[in-house]
Amino acid sequence: MTQSPKTTLRLIAVAWPFVLIVLLQTALATFSLQVTSSLRAFVTGESLWSKGQHDALYYLNRYAESGNRAFVARYHEAMAMPMGDRAARLALEADPPDVDAAFRGFLAAGNHPDDIPNIIWLFRYFRWLPVMEASIRDWRTAEGVLMQLIPIGEAIDASRHINEVDRRDITRQLDEINALVTPLTRRFSDRLGEGMRQVQTVLFISNAAMALVFILLIVWRLNSFLAHRRNIEGQLSHNANHDGLTGLPNRRLFEERLTRALEQPGSRHALMFIDLDQFKAVNDNGGHAAGDELLRRISRDLDKAIRGTDLLARLGGDEFGIILPNCSPEDALRIALRLREIAEAIDFVWNGHRYSISASIGVVHLAERRFTPQEALRAADIACYMAKEKGRNRVHVFETTDAAQTQFTANLNWVQRLHRALEEDRFQLYCQEIATIDGDEAPAEHCEILLRLEENGRLLAPGAFIPAAERFGLMPALDRWVVRHALDVIGQRKGVATGTYSINLSGLTLKDETFLPFLREALHRSRVPADVLCFEITETSAIENLDEAIAFMNAMRAMGCRFALDDFGVGMSSLTYLKRLPVDYVKIDGSFVRDMLTDKADWMTVEMINQISHLAGRRTIAEFVENADILAALRTIGVDYAQGYFLGRPEPFLPDATGSVIPLRRAGVA
Repeated sequence: MTQSPKTTLRLIAVAWPFVLIVLLQTALATFSLQVTSSLRAFVTGESLWSKGQHDALYYLNRYAESGNRAFVARYHEAMAMPMGDRAARLALEADPPDVDAAFRGFLAAGNHPDDIPNIIWLFRYFRWLPVMEASIRDWRTAEGVLMQLIPIGEAIDASRHINEVDRRDITRQLDEINALVTPLTRRFSDRLGEGMRQVQTVLFISNAAMALVFILLIVWRLNSFLAHRRNIEGQLSHNANHDGLTGLPNRRLFEERLTRALEQPGSRHALMFIDLDQFKAVNDNGGHAAGDELLRRISRDLDKAIRGTDLLARLGGDEFGIILPNCSPEDALRIALRLREIAEAIDFVWNGHRYSISASIGVVHLAERRFTPQEALRAADIACYMAKEKGRNRVHVFETTDAAQTQFTANLNWVQRLHRALEEDRFQLYCQEIATIDGDEAPAEHCEILLRLEENGRLLAPGAFIPAAERFGLMPALDRWVVRHALDVIGQRKGVATGTYSINLSGLTLKDETFLPFLREALHRSRVPADVLCFEITETSAIENLDEAIAFMNAMRAMGCRFALDDFGVGMSSLTYLKRLPVDYVKIDGSFVRDMLTDKADWMTVEMINQISHLAGRRTIAEFVENADILAALRTIGVDYAQGYFLGRPEPFLPDATGSVIPLRRAGVA
């Protein structure tokens, strides 16, 4: 797995002090070893030099005492050591130094070949040190005294025999030389020993200091790492508990503080939910950058307006929450009204466009009864919803005795129940027959597909949950469920090619731009021809946005689908729009059909709707046909189709028992 250049740079930034110290420590250790080895070699060389000069004096003395020429030869061998060292020193002190001559000189002095480079290195580069300088000076002085042996040796070499006078003279000279050179030699040796100890002490201190620096660096780095880790942990903790956009506490921290506040016995707290009313318009028109700036702006303004003990948090999107500890109901309402005024007073301009800002605020007094955190949050959410329901830009205080709030809460409960039902696929399809009244048409299946909800072993009619689904925008999801499952069943029923299957569509689905692609895909998957589908829409949803509805219906009719206008007659003003709406059927609202035999106005309404629909080229369907007399009256008026309990009750909409699939006639769905 390769590392990114950024990661590599971070690793280098962290590791370079340690690498540098290790390199320095290694270099110092290598240097210390080199110096120690060189000093050892130099001391060894000094020992050989001292031995040479000592032996030279000794053998000349023995010669003077005995006259044995063998001691002269031994003298020359011993003298070769200090003379070799002298030649090496002179070669190194030359300008430029003659390293090769120095090597030969030290070699002649008896030094080991492996030690000679160290001696040369130490002499060349460290003779400036005081201890080395003093040692070399002693070496040079002692050497000068020792050189007095040269003429004595030469005289001995020149004379084959020695008399008594010469012997005494040689002995005297050798004693004088020995008296002079011995202290110099000892001082030379002592200085080298002292120098070696000093250098070793310096090297020890240097290594110890480097090790100490290394330890201090490790401690410093560890402290830096720990401090950095604490900073990261603090940042992570802050990020985990605060909103990245506004810097306010987030829902997690808000709920923790709310839980602690509710655990305090005998205290009076208040809770607020704030929802911006125009945020979607700002986001849609100005873009996310405008929405983000508005959120930052209102966060600052709200935070300045609350008490120091209050906690303002962004709960998500354009929703904010405030916990007000030890706050009376009067103070909570006063603060909420001030916050509403602050939001309304914001002059928000983006790219030259000025936006009107307002907020809906829900308030809950937590001292009125014992709330759990979840109950408190839900109550505040409901209060905020109620503020929006009542017209937005207002404050609503949660009251358990509020009937409208109770109904709203019941509808809100349906939201979760419907979501679960969709996830668990607990809806069921029923169908109810739509029959021709005159019986002239060839028999073909014609029915309306109805929706039921199975919950706790009971089937719930649409009236129990459709209002909540419409109120909270769940109808498009329900409509898709019905279409998808209805097509699966239709594709397995006999006579599907000539049948008509009515499916109800909500007003929200008429505005859903993604429904047409969904329907095309569903028809393609199921292989059901589009012209067997008849979608029912209510006249209210159709005329609410007439142009949008007409465009939607025309697009679906181009695919082959048909339409029925449901609940017709409830809003009589829609009669003027009937000619424009591209529908095939008009369903006369059952409230007129049910009582048409006893209420002349209802009879006339049914008759008028039937006539107008026929004049507009639409067929009519009467709902709530519950007995033979109503059916006979509808036949007299000339209504085309009837639907009701007299003709057939709703029954499960299932595939044929044989499970056979009838060959389908494909319709264009492009």
